[in-house]
Amino acid sequence: MTISRRAALAALALSTALGFAPQAALAQNAEKPDVTLGVGGKALLYYLPLTVAEKKGFFKEQGLNVTINDFGGGAKSLQALVGGSVDVVTGAYEHTIRMQAKGQDVRAVVELGRFPGITIAVRKDLADKVKSAADFKGLKIGVTAPGSSTALTAQYAMVKAGLKASDAPIIGVGAGASAVAAM
Repeated sequence: MTISRRAALAALALSTALGFAPQAALAQNAEKPDVTLGVGGKALLYYLPLTVAEKKGFFKEQGLNVTINDFGGGAKSLQALVGGSVDVVTGAYEHTIRMQAKGQDVRAVVELGRFPGITIAVRKDLADKVKSAADFKGLKIGVTAPGSSTALTAQYAMVKAGLKASDAPIIGVGAGASAVAAM
């Protein structure tokens, strides 16, 4: 997949609206396109900078018409990018690396934050039993979607704690209210 001029301009425009690129450069050099943006769980804290930009009207201030499509998982949003149904994806860095490893011409152009905004939570009735990722063995782990950043984070925590990534089933539950309901 070759990055189109429109996608490159969209990425530049989005980064400007989020405060990461010089506004003068955008105003002088780029069109202000309609942009369809894919995300993998917009209700997640991970996407807070995007939500702030949208709610504060930063995209509109830059003359952008941004449509945000929530695919409920980073892997799904990247499938939409490769399939051409979105112009740009906001998501975790490891998705970019995985897509590049598969030969896809996908590039990261801006970060939303310095650190991943992913947290592992445990149901209240398991709080006394689960003190670390080593205690995940046999438990069902809800993530936004299989293959997502949340799945990778949970599996990494298990491996780091001495378990195998397969020691606990990974179940896609979505984000926000659906994730809370799954608990």
